[in-house]
Amino acid sequence: MIRAGLIRAGERGTRVVVDDFVALVRKRLAGQSGQRMTTVIRNNAGFVMQSVLGRFCLRDCDEVGPWVRVIGGMPRVHNQGRIQIGERTRLFCSYAAVDLRTAPGGTLVIGTGCSINFGTLLDATRLVKIGDGVSIGPYSIVSDTDAPEAPGSGNGQAQPIEIGDGAWLATRVTLRPGARIGKGSVITAGSVVTGEIPSRVVAGGTPARVLRRLDDEASDAPSTAELESRSAVHSSVPSAAVPVAAANSSAHARESHTEVTPDHEGVLISDFTIDELGRSLEKDASKPLLRAEIAPFGQVIPSLMTPPRAGVDFAVVWTRPEGVIESFARLLEFEAVDDALLLEEVDRYAELLLEGLKSYRFAAVPTWTLPPWSRGLGLADTRRGGATRALHAMNSRLMEKLASAPNIFVLNAERWLAANRGGYSPKLWYMGKVPFVPSVFDAATADIKAAISGLTGGARKLVVVDLDDTLWGGIVGDIGWENLRIGGHDSVGEAFVDFQRALKNLKRRGILLGLVSKNEESVALEAIRNHPEMVLREADFVGYRINWTDKARNVADLASSLNLGLQSVVFIDDNPFERARVREALPEVLVPEWPEDKLLYPSALLSLSCFDTPQLSAEDTARTALYAAEREREHLKAEVGSLDEWLASLEIRVRVELLGAANLARTTQLLNKTNQMNLTTRRLTETELGDWVKADGRWLFTLSVSDRLGDAGLTGILSLEGQGDTARIVDFVLSCRVMGRKIEESMVHLAVETARRHSLRRVSAELIPTRKNKPCQEFWERSQFMRQSERVFTWDTEQPYVLPAAIALELPL
Repeated sequence: MIRAGLIRAGERGTRVVVDDFVALVRKRLAGQSGQRMTTVIRNNAGFVMQSVLGRFCLRDCDEVGPWVRVIGGMPRVHNQGRIQIGERTRLFCSYAAVDLRTAPGGTLVIGTGCSINFGTLLDATRLVKIGDGVSIGPYSIVSDTDAPEAPGSGNGQAQPIEIGDGAWLATRVTLRPGARIGKGSVITAGSVVTGEIPSRVVAGGTPARVLRRLDDEASDAPSTAELESRSAVHSSVPSAAVPVAAANSSAHARESHTEVTPDHEGVLISDFTIDELGRSLEKDASKPLLRAEIAPFGQVIPSLMTPPRAGVDFAVVWTRPEGVIESFARLLEFEAVDDALLLEEVDRYAELLLEGLKSYRFAAVPTWTLPPWSRGLGLADTRRGGATRALHAMNSRLMEKLASAPNIFVLNAERWLAANRGGYSPKLWYMGKVPFVPSVFDAATADIKAAISGLTGGARKLVVVDLDDTLWGGIVGDIGWENLRIGGHDSVGEAFVDFQRALKNLKRRGILLGLVSKNEESVALEAIRNHPEMVLREADFVGYRINWTDKARNVADLASSLNLGLQSVVFIDDNPFERARVREALPEVLVPEWPEDKLLYPSALLSLSCFDTPQLSAEDTARTALYAAEREREHLKAEVGSLDEWLASLEIRVRVELLGAANLARTTQLLNKTNQMNLTTRRLTETELGDWVKADGRWLFTLSVSDRLGDAGLTGILSLEGQGDTARIVDFVLSCRVMGRKIEESMVHLAVETARRHSLRRVSAELIPTRKNKPCQEFWERSQFMRQSERVFTWDTEQPYVLPAAIALELPL
């Protein structure tokens, strides 16, 4: 009777479920009484009914494994392709239906033992593959096309999605086309996955990024609380909606990194999902280190009225204008709103901010903005009744009212949006109530950290700049000051002039300027004093170190002479090698990455936030800064470290090639333009150079230099000529971009080994001095070659010339 009743409860596929179940019971209870079998069936009737319902509800699927259960409601199946569901998978439809969709030619594969929660959409225009044991939280979207609402409409743009075995997706997770999630990984609530997430990590954000790694021994996913901890999407979804297995199996998940204590802790208050800003603040490794908790979603006024907990010293209150100013919301709906009423509401809101933020050490209030598609009244939007006009008035009034509070600063959010094209995202808004793309939150992070740094006395006070291709265009030692690119009817020259003007404006703000350059001092100063387009003159710099010494040591020495700590210094140089050297030797010095494009120099300087000084001076911290600077002077030399050790860490590679058709043009160019590290400064055309090397007993090698920081390209030339038992070095040329990295010694090693290989007894180098190749002379004087005369240096090839340990030399076959 029970069997007959179960069969009548379903339709297509029901008999299969019941027969499977009865067969299983008979197998397990073989030899038991009929009454015992009936009791077991009765006790499991609910389970069987769920399986029967699953078979019935999923009848439009192509393959449904045994014991697939549908719980609490009916799923929606729109199958124009192929849907395959593995055994023991559960679809929870208690609060909203689970949607399963395929377009023609699309395949949706759901593995065994999966849990799919209510409100979830699984959409395959091409391929969506879900592994075994995957749990997907409520209201998630997994679609391999950007148009899941119209199956089949985006077939050409569809990109397969794959979710690895044992992965866990929390509430309201969205997987975009091409997303791939590794085995055992966890995606936190409200996240948007756009690319590949590796195995066994916790990831979150929009787009999702790796937040931490799971311990290799952890066999289960994090708890429900951990899944939700990094998202403040406070929806009406009950906590029980997260897969039950996740709540029971997280005790073994542990973080694999050491906790870092932040310098400041804060709270983020907003009427939109602001978690991405919290993540951006926490992951930014620059000083000061910040961590922020998220106030309840949309609870702006109650959060302002709640005193901060102990240890929380800053707040960010970021709202939408229509969310907190009722009159402005009505204005957006084209209602007539009186200007006075609008500003009165702004005043009341400002009073709430003044009261609610007075307990914080510092607070940031970003200005109100509107998305670019909000045209309002169009042509008339800047007139009375227009949203643009109203918003400008509101922001102006807000700044005026909050200026009385020494701890509250209004930050210009419009700049964050202007710097990030497409900063507003309607898709993110509808998917998770996130109005902006992540780069906008990163820009906000930079300004918030700059404000806190300025308030705590961390603003930078000294800018140290390089000369060649940094303050002007060209290498003055090679081309002379008359030929430098500064000003004139030249885009690059104009950019250098504007860069110098920007530095001069910093000087007017009280920022000190200094010079550190590898150059001949007399040559460099001559350019600064005489070039008619120079904006900066010698008097604009508080000090300089122009020589051939290690730049890190020069920067440290200059700061010490000015009684400034390294934490006050910014170093700007076009050469990535020099930037890396100073950054690693002097970690307290700020070394910004610098654009290769000279036209971007002015904007790169103007975008630096490290000079921001708030109106509220940091007098209370000045005394501490002075003592810290004094301690820095005492330990300065020890901190700089060994140049040789640092060079070894760079993994420098020098690739040696013979002159050929492929490198002839570049070799000729280098030969003819290099002056400083050039033994003879001879000049040849491509044809002349090609003909010269064809003669017997002549060798010409080109050297290309690279390291872990990048590839400098072809930057060295070594040519030799056999004369009797002597190998005479004809060309010894090295670009100043790689001077001082033991490349010079490697070239000499190559010359000696070439002579030894051809059974020549001596290597000879004769310097032809010029006004510009003094660095070459100084190198040969310290090269350990025997000095035959003032200009001639020799080496006996019975003794090898040791290759520097920091250099890996790659010779031609």
